[in-house]
Amino acid sequence: MRLYTAEEMSRADNGAQELGIPGGVLMERAGARMAEAALERFAPRYALVVAGGGNNGGDGFVIARELHNAGVEVAVLVTKDEYEGDPATNLAALRNLDVRVVGDEDLDAELARADLVVDALLGTGFSGEVREREAGLIEAMNSAAAPVLAVDVPSGVDGATGEVEGAAVSADLTVCAHAAKVGCVISPGREHAGEVRVVEIGIPPEADVGPSLVWTDAGSLRGKIPRTTDAAHKYSAGALLVVAGSRATTGAPVMVVQGAQRTGCGIVFLATSESSAPAVDLALTEALVYGVAEDGEGSMASEALEGILVHAERASALVVGPGMGTDEEGRRLVAGILREVEAPVLLDADAVTNVAGTEVLARREAPTVVTPHAGELGRLLGSGAKEVSARRLRAARRAAEEQGCCVLLKGSDTLVVESERAAVNSTGSVALATAGTGDVLSGVIGALLSRGMDPYEASRAGAWAHGRAAELWLQETGWPAESMIATDLVDYLPPALGEIL
Repeated sequence: MRLYTAEEMSRADNGAQELGIPGGVLMERAGARMAEAALERFAPRYALVVAGGGNNGGDGFVIARELHNAGVEVAVLVTKDEYEGDPATNLAALRNLDVRVVGDEDLDAELARADLVVDALLGTGFSGEVREREAGLIEAMNSAAAPVLAVDVPSGVDGATGEVEGAAVSADLTVCAHAAKVGCVISPGREHAGEVRVVEIGIPPEADVGPSLVWTDAGSLRGKIPRTTDAAHKYSAGALLVVAGSRATTGAPVMVVQGAQRTGCGIVFLATSESSAPAVDLALTEALVYGVAEDGEGSMASEALEGILVHAERASALVVGPGMGTDEEGRRLVAGILREVEAPVLLDADAVTNVAGTEVLARREAPTVVTPHAGELGRLLGSGAKEVSARRLRAARRAAEEQGCCVLLKGSDTLVVESERAAVNSTGSVALATAGTGDVLSGVIGALLSRGMDPYEASRAGAWAHGRAAELWLQETGWPAESMIATDLVDYLPPALGEIL
């Protein structure tokens, strides 16, 4: 699936027109395909189309005409006195067909009758906060009992970022022309879009443009994960050092290690607090577990750095952070690892918090991945979880630029950003909203880093496989999403990886 911003869609549209395909033809095809989707999904008897002033409104007029031709009773609410170009042509056709055209004063009565509302109000080019009149129309659509089909992107959602600054339509189905719009797959816009479908409208491949965001699906990953060859040994297949855990958090390192092992890491070393090492060692038959110096609370102390660096000499990548604690000792330990280790390092959980407010990450030149949730990224940026959640793509891009690393921002729309590259993950489930799943993810990505993948591709592949494992668990067990626990993922990582190897 392609992902386009409004600007990229406009370039593709203009490219098609430069090749001789009139804009009116593209509008006709878009509206016709969207009307087909409306009939298939909702089978309406009475539809209200709320049409804005631009091409989005023009698409709405074509949808109205096609629904009328299919026997649906249709009314169209127009928001301008005069339309121009292709929208004007399609509105004139509606009038010639005696399709009712109504105004704002008729909205409540029309919504009460409708069993489908078509949102063709603002379109992909919108950004910012909607004006008072449009906000009122949006709130009325959201309050109606009828389902809503949004044209290209729900009105009020920024089509390029998914940001929502005020009122926004909550659609049941969003139908996108030619390519899915970025705002429909990144939160909070994702939660407003409902089901997202893409319909082809006749834009030829010659007019396509390179998207600024990649949709991470199986096809985009096949062939990217290194395979183990006949001449391999355990170190050449990837050697990962995990620095994680404390006396109170013995489960976190276990889940990191198991995630790495099932992703094909040849050998895994674990450095954890001295008092927790024996219990963890019993749980990890195939890993090499080392107890290191700890403080009075049972967390790894800064004095553990020397021993950890010795173990790091044998590793081709490190995972640092899960369950290690957030105190001055932890901050010193993480800073030391980042300064001294040249192999790729993944920072997760407590390690991300431990570098917040410092320059140690930004000064590091070796490859680094951070895998925060919104709260952890908010601490890293000095903002907060609420600010990150409202502007997820912007926050991830800012962190990647300021810290000079690859950022994987966890969520239902997991984002991976490094330099100019950005991707949105396609897999996953609400089942992943449970303690420990992030530890498994760290192990998966750590294993891929240890096997030679670059941080961006390792993070994309890890996020996809992790989300796919959750999907496979749901499919095979038939259990409710709420019943999944993090360790359930481990057994489903192999079949998930098998789909992209």
